[in-house]
Amino acid sequence: MQLTMHVTNDCNLRCNYCFVPLGPERMSRDVAFAAVKLAMKESKTTGLLFYGGEPLLEKKLIYETVEYAENIKKETGHNFFYKTTTNGTLLDEEFLRFSQAVNLTIGFSHDGPSQDKCRCFTNGGGTYDLLDEKIPMLLKYQPYAIGMSVMDPSTVENASETVKFLFNKGFKYITINLNYDDAAQWTHELLAVLEKEYEKMARMYIKWTQAEEKFYLGAFELKILSLIKGEDYNRDRRLMALNQPSVAPDGKIYPGSRYLGIAEFEIGDVFTGIDKDKQSYIFEKGSTPPEPCLLCAIRTRCNYAYDTLAYKDDEYVLSASPIQCAHEKLLTPIADRVAEKLYGDRSALFIQKHYNALYPIISLVEDRG
Repeated sequence: MQLTMHVTNDCNLRCNYCFVPLGPERMSRDVAFAAVKLAMKESKTTGLLFYGGEPLLEKKLIYETVEYAENIKKETGHNFFYKTTTNGTLLDEEFLRFSQAVNLTIGFSHDGPSQDKCRCFTNGGGTYDLLDEKIPMLLKYQPYAIGMSVMDPSTVENASETVKFLFNKGFKYITINLNYDDAAQWTHELLAVLEKEYEKMARMYIKWTQAEEKFYLGAFELKILSLIKGEDYNRDRRLMALNQPSVAPDGKIYPGSRYLGIAEFEIGDVFTGIDKDKQSYIFEKGSTPPEPCLLCAIRTRCNYAYDTLAYKDDEYVLSASPIQCAHEKLLTPIADRVAEKLYGDRSALFIQKHYNALYPIISLVEDRG
């Protein structure tokens, strides 16, 4: 099991696309420790993702929770792994040394050239210059840190430049995600811009792969994976989602971060456990794509067909918004052309990366010499 632990709902930034309901709530040590104990009962390996708000506002709690888990590991042999997603402004060498010591993976949010346009402090001040100082320190301790960005209607014209920015800064793992919450802002004109940005990313993907550069670009990797896996792709994604519940600061448990605070999606708490019947019921409701999706040619490869459950009129309803559909329909053929090009050229790196299950281990050994 992997638990997403919302250690706080507070944040020192006010990003214009944030979906988290910000507030002063913070997780207590009792809740955090109970969450660890609960997760241990569910599987032999436990992942703890510290999330927010901005999780580094609660560094002390993260230290204490990891120490608690590490002591359990020494006593029982139970395996833990750790992650956190941060806006980066509170990173310091103490936390990075700690992360290195316990193998805590860091996801670092940065929107490249658009950073000061949408990721500002509460007083409106920009964060670009501060983070420019933090990036070398982060990558010194965590060369495999994940650079994370969001494509928003207000910044989509910089999407490919953001990918290039993160790559040039030294990030080899890059994810760039669509902000689909404000669907009305995505006009036909902006979708055309998005398509052009993906085309630019496709050319970068091919260029870097042909140059034997090791990197991971989330949107393309997932689409290529869906091409290879076919019918199994979304089934596997759904099963993974079933084992990744989220814990709110008060200890209540939900199927995912987007459902926090919605009473109808509450499936238990860290002290009494998970209501398996309700969890299974919600999972099943989210496992059958809505009728409009059933005839879609890319249904089995769509990242949204199973991921947009809502509660309306006393019922759980699965639906996909027009922007989600449009996004999948424009990205899929672009990613397919990338895969066809590199596979047709018999690119050794591409084939190893996507067809050799041992590639991540082999690559790590090579990098460490």
